[in-house]
Amino acid sequence: MLNERLLTAQDIPLFKLIDRAELIEAFYRLLDGQLLCYPQREVVSGWPPGEAEHDALVLQACDQRGGWLYGVLDEQRLVAAAVVDCLVIHNAGLQLRQLKFLHVSQAYRGRGLGQRLFGLAAEQARRMGGEGLYVSATPSRNTVDFYRRLGCELLSVPDPALYRLEPEDIHLYLRLA
Repeated sequence: MLNERLLTAQDIPLFKLIDRAELIEAFYRLLDGQLLCYPQREVVSGWPPGEAEHDALVLQACDQRGGWLYGVLDEQRLVAAAVVDCLVIHNAGLQLRQLKFLHVSQAYRGRGLGQRLFGLAAEQARRMGGEGLYVSATPSRNTVDFYRRLGCELLSVPDPALYRLEPEDIHLYLRLA
C-alpha cells in the first residue's frame, strides 16, 4: 500500500532507490526560442555513476535551508518524490521557487503520482511565497511534454546559475495564480 508523507534529512538516502529506468525515443533542444524535437533513442537503466551521491548532498543543503521534501512510499521503499527549494529565483518578472527534484519509479508511472506530486510542489512553492515554480527539465520529450501538459511554459531567459549547471535542460516555469 502506498503512503505519502513529508521526508526528513534521514530519508535522503532513500532517494537513490527510485528506479529511473526509461526508454527515451526523442529529445528536445531549444533553437531560436523554439523547442525542436529530434529522434534519439536512449535507454536509461538507472542513476548515472555518482549522480545519486551528488543529489544527496544537494538535497541535504536544500533541507537544511528549509526546503520541502515529500515522498510516496511503498512499505519502506521510496517510489516517488518531489522537492521544492525555498531560495528565491527572480525570473519572468516573478519570484520563483525551484522544483529541485521530481521522479517516479518506473513501475509506479501511469498512476498519476507525478501529476499529484507536481501539484503539491506548486502548492508548497506558493506557501513559500513563490509566484511561480522554476523547472529545469531533462530534455527528453516525455519529461518536457509532462511539464507542459501541467501548464509550464518556456522561460525566455533561463536563470544564469541554473543554466550553467544544466545547459542541456529545458528551463520552464509555472505561474502560480
